[in-house]
Amino acid sequence: MIIVREMLAIVLINGSSMAPTLQSGERVLAWTPFSKWFFRRGNIVTLRHFPIRLTDKQRSQPRYRAAVAVIERDPPEILIKRLVGLPGDTVRVSLAQLSSHTLTTVDPQAIRQGDNLLWHAPAGHVFVRGDGQVSNDSVAWGPIPFAKLNQIVLCRFPSFQRIS
Repeated sequence: MIIVREMLAIVLINGSSMAPTLQSGERVLAWTPFSKWFFRRGNIVTLRHFPIRLTDKQRSQPRYRAAVAVIERDPPEILIKRLVGLPGDTVRVSLAQLSSHTLTTVDPQAIRQGDNLLWHAPAGHVFVRGDGQVSNDSVAWGPIPFAKLNQIVLCRFPSFQRIS
């Protein structure tokens, strides 16, 4: 059996988590690499749907409901984030970079060190962030499985929104 994967896709940006880099309504060209070795820190990537691993008690807390709702939509949506940590990396995020909303949904595994939050991306996991100040990303979810990375964004199509 031969399986042919879609190598290139046009992805519509929906939301502001990647602003100012990518604006809602813009389109990007994304490439599906044939090996995980093509993914690098700093790449903008698409993610496949994945379940958030929270206990029933955590899921019932208001601070986690928004993050769970974003990820567990039906049908699952494609998420676009920046890859900031590879397996084995320790990721540091300054509290000053986070919005008040994001501060209420911080992953309970985060380690607070002064004015920073730290995460260790274990083997087989990566850390992703939105470029915008308000973003549901690994700050709320923690490191995610590497296998959930889908594509690398190659370029943005010209947009009349940016010209006007």
